[in-house]
Amino acid sequence: MLQMFTAYWLPQALHTVAKLRIPDRLMEGPRTAAELARDTEMHEDSLLRVLRALSSVGVFSETEEGRFGSTPLSQTLRSDQPDSLWGYLTLVNSDWFWRTWEQLPHAVKSGQPGFERAHGQSFFEFLSSRPEAGETFNKAMTSFSAISGSQVVAERYDFSKVRTVVDVAGGEGSLLVQLLNAHPHLRGVLFELPPVVEVAKATIEKGGVASRCEPVGGSFFESVPAGHDVYMMKMIIHDWADDQAVRILKTCRQAMREDSKLLLIEQLIPEQKLSGFQMFIDLTMMAMFGSKERTAKEFQALFAQAGLELTRTLELVHGYAIIEAKPVG
Repeated sequence: MLQMFTAYWLPQALHTVAKLRIPDRLMEGPRTAAELARDTEMHEDSLLRVLRALSSVGVFSETEEGRFGSTPLSQTLRSDQPDSLWGYLTLVNSDWFWRTWEQLPHAVKSGQPGFERAHGQSFFEFLSSRPEAGETFNKAMTSFSAISGSQVVAERYDFSKVRTVVDVAGGEGSLLVQLLNAHPHLRGVLFELPPVVEVAKATIEKGGVASRCEPVGGSFFESVPAGHDVYMMKMIIHDWADDQAVRILKTCRQAMREDSKLLLIEQLIPEQKLSGFQMFIDLTMMAMFGSKERTAKEFQALFAQAGLELTRTLELVHGYAIIEAKPVG
C-alpha cells in the first residue's frame, strides 16, 4: 500500500529528467552528474540525487566511477526517437494535467469532467487559449502511437483497394504520413483545426508525402471532406461523451459514400476483466472529458445512432484495435 500511494514520486522524477532531455544527452555515452548539471544549468548535487534514484529502478545505469548511462528504459524517453514516450510523459506530468486529477472526487460525485472544475473551461477550450498546452497535447498524441499500435495500422488493415484516406483530427500528421509511405498508391487528406494544420504541414513535408497529402482546416462538428474511400480517427471518440461522439460520427457519415469505410483506432475494452492500464486510462477519460473507453457493444450503439454499422475489429497492441464501420441505408 505504501508503494501505491507514493507512486507519484517516480513520474515526477521521470518528468524532471525528460524536461532536461537527460536521455538525449546520454546517447553518446555515460556522463557524470557534474557534466550533466553544467549542460542543463542545474544544481549538481540535486541532479545527482535524482539520477541515483532513477538508477535504482533501472531507468539509468550507474558505474563505480559515478557515470550515468542509458538503459532500455531511458531509451524510450529520448525525444528524438519516432517511438518515444517523451511527449506523452510531458503531457501526463504537466501541472495542468495533475490539477485535473485532483478533481477526480468531483467527477465521481457529479459525473462531470474534473477538468472543467479545475480550469473553468473545457479541455479543448483550454488548449485553444494556451498554445503551449496545445503543442504539448499534440506531441503527446504523436508519442502515444507506440502504445496504441498506430505504427502497425498500415500493415494490419488491407489498403490495397483504397485510393483515398481522410485522417479526421489527425493531429500533427504522423499516422497519415506512416500510412502514405507504406502504401505509395494512396492519397491522403489531413483534416484538423486550422492552427494544428499549420504545424502538420511540416510533418507532411518532412515525411516526403506532400505531393500526395492535402492538409485541410475545419471542425468535425461542422463537416469533413466528402466523397473519400476511408475515414480514419485515432483516439478521438474516446475524448467525448456519447452525445458528442454521435455528433462527430454523424458528420463523418454525411461525408461518406455508401461504399466508404470508417476506421476508429481506439482502446477496445472487454466486457469483463480489464487490465490495470485500461482501467486507469478509462479514469483519465472520466476526469479529463467526462467520457469513457468503450466495449464493442458500446461502439455499436454509437454507430447505430449515427447511421453506421460495426463490421469488424482488428486487434493491434495493448488492448487497442481498428474498429471498422460502414454506412447503413
